Amino acid sequence: MNCPSIALSASQKNQLYALVLLTAGIDISLFGLLYSHPEALAAAHIASFLVAASGGSVLASFGPLRGNHALGWRQLPSLLVITLLTLFLRGGMLASLMHIGALSATTAQIISALLSAAVFHAASVFFIYSRRIGLPAAVRWSHFVLGAIAYSILLRLAYLGVPELLFEEAYYWNYAKHLDIGYLDHPLMVAWTIKPFIVLLGNIELAVRGGAFLFWFVTAYFSYRLAREIFDKAIAWRSVLLISVLPAYFSFGFFISPDAPLTAFWSMATYFTYRIIIKDERKAWLGLGVALGLGMISKYTIALLGAAIVLYVIFDQRSRKWLTRPEPYIGLLIALLLCSPVLIWNMQHEWASFAFQSQGRLVSKSVFSLPRLLLNALLLLTPIGVLSVVALLRGHKQLLSAGVGNSQQDAQTLRQSYRLLAWLTLFPVFVFASLSLFKASKLNWTGPAWLPLMPFMALLVTEKSLSGAGKLLQWCRRAWLNTAIICLLFYAAAFHYLGPGLPGMRYPSNVHLIGWQDFGREIEAVVTQLERETGEQILVVGFDRNRIASGLAFYRTYGRDATDSKPDRDPASTTASEHLFDAVGLMYEMWFPVDQQAGKTMLLVAENAAVLERETIRSRVSELGPIQSIQIRKNGRPAGQFFYRLARGYRNSPAPQDSTIPGQTDNKNDIAE
Repeated sequence: MNCPSIALSASQKNQLYALVLLTAGIDISLFGLLYSHPEALAAAHIASFLVAASGGSVLASFGPLRGNHALGWRQLPSLLVITLLTLFLRGGMLASLMHIGALSATTAQIISALLSAAVFHAASVFFIYSRRIGLPAAVRWSHFVLGAIAYSILLRLAYLGVPELLFEEAYYWNYAKHLDIGYLDHPLMVAWTIKPFIVLLGNIELAVRGGAFLFWFVTAYFSYRLAREIFDKAIAWRSVLLISVLPAYFSFGFFISPDAPLTAFWSMATYFTYRIIIKDERKAWLGLGVALGLGMISKYTIALLGAAIVLYVIFDQRSRKWLTRPEPYIGLLIALLLCSPVLIWNMQHEWASFAFQSQGRLVSKSVFSLPRLLLNALLLLTPIGVLSVVALLRGHKQLLSAGVGNSQQDAQTLRQSYRLLAWLTLFPVFVFASLSLFKASKLNWTGPAWLPLMPFMALLVTEKSLSGAGKLLQWCRRAWLNTAIICLLFYAAAFHYLGPGLPGMRYPSNVHLIGWQDFGREIEAVVTQLERETGEQILVVGFDRNRIASGLAFYRTYGRDATDSKPDRDPASTTASEHLFDAVGLMYEMWFPVDQQAGKTMLLVAENAAVLERETIRSRVSELGPIQSIQIRKNGRPAGQFFYRLARGYRNSPAPQDSTIPGQTDNKNDIAE
C-alpha cells in the first residue's frame, strides 16, 4: 500500500516533540492532584487526559502546525474521535502497567501520559493536519486503514490482561491444568495453546489470552495473502482492516476459545484451496492438509469447510482432475495424522466427544432459532457487514467489473475466484441455517465462515465511487468508514468499562468479567480459614454446570500464598462442579469422578441462596453449615452477590429420604451477612 509520510520541517518536528512533552506534563501534574485512592483512578486519569489533550490542541494551533493545524468546526468531530480513542487506549496502558507490571499508579501514569500524548498528537497530524494541507483522498484512506489496523492491535494488546476472564476462558484454562489429548466438548488445541503461556507467565489473564492474540495474526496473514493474490496491496490491507474491526474477528483475536485457532486455520485452508483451484498448484494440497488437520484439533466445525472443498472439486469440471492425482490423498493423510490425537482420545472414551458434538446436539430440545442465527450474524459482522454480503451476492457482477482495475487476474479468472470463495462461504452458512430450523444456534457458529468473502467485501472499503454499481453497494461503500470508527470506539469504551471503569456507570450483578478477582481471593480466604479450623482439605463446588467452578478455580489462585506450591492445594484440583449433586458438569465429571469424593468436606457456592437448600444437597451430605454471603465489588462499586455454606460427609449416592442432617431443622437457615 502506498502511504506517503507527511513532510514536516526540522523546526516543526522539534516543536511537535516539545508539544508532546508539554501535554504529558499537564496530564501528569493534574493526575497527581486528582488521584487519591485506587477507586478514583478512572476519574482522575480521564479528567487529566481530557484537560491535557484540550490544552495541547489549542497550543498546537499557535505552535508547530500553525495555519494548517488550527482548529475549526469541521475538525472537531475528528478531534473528538481521536481524543476518545487515545483516552481509552491510555486506560488500558495504565491498567496493564499497574496490574501486570505491578507499578505504582504514579509511575504507570507517567509512562502512559507520555505514550498517550505521543499517540494523540501523531494521530492529529495524520488525520487532521493531512486534510488541511490537501493530501489526496487515497493517501488519507491509506493512513486511515493502516491507523485503524494498528489501533486495533494496540487496543487488544493494552487490555489483554485487564478484563477478568469469561467463564469459557476460565474453563479452557482448566483444560490446560488437566492437560490431555482430548476433551468431551472440544478438541485439544485450546488447552495446548494456553499451557505454555501459563507455564512462562503464570496464572494471569494475559497468559490465558496470549494465544488468541497471536492466532489473530495468522488469520490476518492468510487473509492478506488471499486478497493480494486476487487484487492489489491496497485491497489486501483493506481486507486486513475488516479482520481488525469486525466483531467476530476482533473478539476471536482477544478472548481465548476454540474459535481463535479455528479461525486462523480456516483462513489458512481457504488460502491454500484458492491456490489449488485457481492457481493449479499441486504442493498447496500439503498446506491444505496441514490447515484442515490443525483445524480439526481446534474445533470440529472446520469439517464443513472440508466438505465444501470436496463438493466443489467433484462438481467443478475444471477441478475434477484432482480426484485422479495423488496430492489430495497425501493432503488427507497429513490431516488425519495431525488430528490423530483426537481420534485416539475418542477411541479411548467410547467416542464421547464426537457423540457430544453430533448425536448430542441432534437429540437436544427442538427449537426454531433461524431468527437468532440472523441476529448472531448481525452481531458478528455488524449490520453494514451483513448488508455488504447481501449486496455482494446480489450485485457481484457490477462489483467485479468495478474491481477489475485492482485485480491481478483477467475478468474470467476473477469470476472463478468469486464463485469458489462464495461457495466456501455459503455452504457452511447454509448448513448452520438448516440446523437452526430445529436446533438452538450459537453466537459463534458462522464467524469463520465469512472469511472467504473478505477480499471481495474489501472492494467496498474505498474512497472511490463504484461506477456502475447498484444503490445498495454504493450505500455500503459510504458506510464502511463510519462503521469501522464506531466499532473501534465501542470496543475501546467497553474495555475501559471492564478495566478501570467509567465514572458514573454501575456494573450489572453477577456477571463474569466483573469483580471476580476479589471474589476469588475472598473464597480462597474462606477456604484457608476453614481448613485451619477443621484440619480437613476443602473441595469447593460451584452450583451450575461449569461457570462458577471455572471462574473460582482460576481466581482462587489470586488468593493463594505464593509459597504454597502443594499440588493438592492447587485450586484447579480442588474446585468442582454441581455434577457431584446429580447435575451435568461436562469435563468436571471426568476430572472429579463422583465415586472418588466420598467423605469429603465441601464449600458449596451458588448465585442464589435457595439453590443451597435443595434436597439433592441434603441427601448427599451428613452435615450442613449456615448459608453466608459474599458481596462482589469492582473498582469500589457493587457487582453482585454469591452465597456459600460448608457441607461435611459427602456421600456417593443419596441417603434415604427420611434421613435427617445433624443440626438441621425444617426451617430455612438464616443468611449471615
